[in-house]
Amino acid sequence: MDLLDAVARQVRRAPDAVALTDHRGARLTYAELGSRARAAAGALTALGVCRRDRVGLVLPRTADLFVLELAVLLAGACFTPLDQSQPPDRLRLLLDRAEVALLVTDDEQLAASCGVPAVRPDALARGGPAPPDPGARPEDPAYCLFTSGSTGPPVGTLISRAAMDVYVTAYAVLVGASPREAGAQIGSPGFDVTIDELWPFLSTGASVHIASDADRSSPRALVDWLRVNRITQTYIPPLLLESIFRLDGADLGDVRLIRTGGERLAAYPPPGFASRVLNEYGPTETVAGAVFCDVSAWHDRGILPPIGTPLPHIRASVRGPRGEPVAPGTPGELYLGGPTVGIGYLGDAERTARKFVEVDGERCFRTGDLVRELPSGDLEFLRRLDDQVQLLGRRVELGEAESAAATHPAVRRAAVAAPTDEAGRAERLVCFVEWHPGHGDADAADLRAHLSRLLPGYMVPAEVHAVDRLPTTPSGKVDRRALLLARSGPPHPAPTPQELVRVWERVLGVTGLTVHSDFFLHGGDSARAVTAVTEIGRRLGLRVTARDVFVHPTPAELAERLAEETR
Repeated sequence: MDLLDAVARQVRRAPDAVALTDHRGARLTYAELGSRARAAAGALTALGVCRRDRVGLVLPRTADLFVLELAVLLAGACFTPLDQSQPPDRLRLLLDRAEVALLVTDDEQLAASCGVPAVRPDALARGGPAPPDPGARPEDPAYCLFTSGSTGPPVGTLISRAAMDVYVTAYAVLVGASPREAGAQIGSPGFDVTIDELWPFLSTGASVHIASDADRSSPRALVDWLRVNRITQTYIPPLLLESIFRLDGADLGDVRLIRTGGERLAAYPPPGFASRVLNEYGPTETVAGAVFCDVSAWHDRGILPPIGTPLPHIRASVRGPRGEPVAPGTPGELYLGGPTVGIGYLGDAERTARKFVEVDGERCFRTGDLVRELPSGDLEFLRRLDDQVQLLGRRVELGEAESAAATHPAVRRAAVAAPTDEAGRAERLVCFVEWHPGHGDADAADLRAHLSRLLPGYMVPAEVHAVDRLPTTPSGKVDRRALLLARSGPPHPAPTPQELVRVWERVLGVTGLTVHSDFFLHGGDSARAVTAVTEIGRRLGLRVTARDVFVHPTPAELAERLAEETR
């Protein structure tokens, strides 16, 4: 595998150079990265892990996690990282669907209940010598990442070792990765942006610094962390980046390049913003980024930032409903071809056949995104062609949330919709429920608690509304637009800043806050922002979004924004 050879070359070239640091104080040189990964690979092999096996990794976001990803690749296997903040029932479901041969975790309850062999990460540190060449082939899977499923269960996307090699090399060239660079790691485990954050840098001798959850979630804290750690380039999700654009006097220090993506970017860098901003678009099914736009240099700021042009190895085409090419400027579905197109979906041959198709003799992925080609040749994202939404940078299939709601014994039928902001981005999930006879609105809180045990927090609807009957379109599908239009109830008065102070204190678990207390400087993060939105809706009857909390992080600022809406 070219990636493994590249990392090994850096170990030989500069063994004492820093490879990884994390918020727990770990500081690994390239020599230590190499020796620990080889030892863990030997331990995995001794435990019976073989070529093509999937190894589940449910661990904190620290240097140890990424050492083990490297070890799994050295053992010829496929790593499956899962965010340990997800509900235990969902983690068990994902591990079952991944059919992992081994789970590596420090969660003893999960290890005891997942039904597969499990080992603690510290046990792998005592491995023997590095295993001999496991005989892995380029077409073998390198990793498996899960995304939301359109009909219920989440689906695992398999990416080959060859695809990962091609992408890492191309991405390193795109961003200028080198031993002089200090990259940041802020993405969650299981999110494909971690491929961007880690491997192009470790394969070229750069250092990678892993931010804490507190530092990566707050605009001001992230800016300070980037400056103190002398980071030269980083990924920042659009919501967080737009908040940084609005900060007065934000000093990012040495940051020369910011990469963003995962959902639509709705703002340009302000005048004088020192860092170059690269807008990235790409599905998990093509490794990660496939199309890029330097929005700092984009000339026409009368439109939302485009997604740009493809990497050299990617062949992008815009096609009509029957797969036929459309004229430039005509909206159509984006197809992506090239050597980074994934293997397919784990255990789902029907979905794989539908989404991975052959066009003009080349295997392509149908993205499901409607785009058009601008006169410059850059691509402009328009909207989704299906029920998938991007929420806080995560892919969410509304069907999965609906299927989870339908498992509640009081629910007869359920539909989930996502109202959007002025840029067309999903703001929250809203669940509409037909209750079984004898049940009523009092079940809403119980339904949300039920969903919290099945779904990650960002997929739990912020609102639950009872309806007598779910409306349908002429074709017989649930009319989500009609549901959203009908949900507007009587107007509520704007909250006082003091009422929002009480919400801040409940969500953050602190006391003594004032109307000028910044949500993020008192322990807030993106997950707690979602909780605050739910609390404001439940207790004050108001509809706000996580974006509102990011843009107006103090009770005084948010109360003023909400007062403007009601004037």
